[in-house]
Parts: sequence; structure tokens; C-alpha cells
Amino acid sequence: METPRIETNRLLLRKVQEADVKDIFDCWMQDEDVSRYMCWKASGDIAETQSFVQFELEQIENEKWNRWIIELKETGRIIGTCLVFYNEDDDESHWDISYNLGKKYWGNGYITEAMKEVMRFAETALGMEECVTAYAKVNTGSANVLHKLGFIDEAEIPYECNGGEMITAGILCRYVRKK
Repeated sequence: METPRIETNRLLLRKVQEADVKDIFDCWMQDEDVSRYMCWKASGDIAETQSFVQFELEQIENEKWNRWIIELKETGRIIGTCLVFYNEDDDESHWDISYNLGKKYWGNGYITEAMKEVMRFAETALGMEECVTAYAKVNTGSANVLHKLGFIDEAEIPYECNGGEMITAGILCRYVRKK
């Protein structure tokens, strides 16, 4: 199953395209403020963005990996990305999510709007019953998004971020589908 196109009131969520490399690089991949609490590290080398896009293109038909580019409907401008994936790296395999926005788009509710539809898709099309993720404790913006989506904090854990260069206090949280 190919990652579907999703629309919200203000946003278009679509699959990654080769032509997105420069916009992705300009919007967030080279921005240290965006990568600060992410598993990847910002880079001024556009070749790293090309590698990211190539990897995402290879995953388009993988139903356990659904990545969307987030565009503003009004302008068609790329503002971020979001993902729901089946995490098989941990001792306990589970559904997980990730998201980020270009810094100039923070604070407008875009990620909450996008992720509500992504979660709905994951429940209905992928059969997701629960989702487990983590965030850096100091990243209150991400905490607010997760809580609005219905995630409940469970435990404090070590949290690796900025491409593994930093370990900070993290919060493990869980979403359980309402029956």
C-alpha cells in the first residue's frame, strides 16, 4: 500500500518527491533549532538531504513506514514532515510517530492538525491499536502536541537527540485507540 495523500483544512500531506530536496534542505534539514531534539543532526550538506529523500522514496510502498511532506494548501510551500512507522528496533516492537516543522512555522497548530489525520489513517488503514513514542522533557512544544493527540506520559527515560550527540531526560508516552 502506497502512502496516501491526506488533506486537512489548511494542509496537504503527500508523499516525498525527488524535486523536494532543496525545499526540505532550506526548510529544516540544515536548521540546528529544528534538529535539536530529533534523532538526526542538522547539516549544511545538501547531499545528506538527497540521501534522506532517496531513503524515503524507497519506503513509499512499505505499509510499515508512512512519511508525508506537509504543505500549506494556500501556498503549496513545504513546511515540514510527519511519519507513522512500525518500530522494530526496540525489544518491544510497536507503532511510533515522528514529526518536525521548519522553525518559522512553529506555534500555528500545523503539526497537531496533520498528526490527527495521520493517527486516524493509522487506526483505520493500518489497524494501529496503540502507539508508543518519546520526547525530550524540555521540548514542551512536542509534549503539547502529543498530549493533544491523546498520548499519556508513562515514564522518564534517557533520550538521545541531535544525531546522538546529546542525551537528555525524555518522557515515554503511549496512545491507546479508543474503542
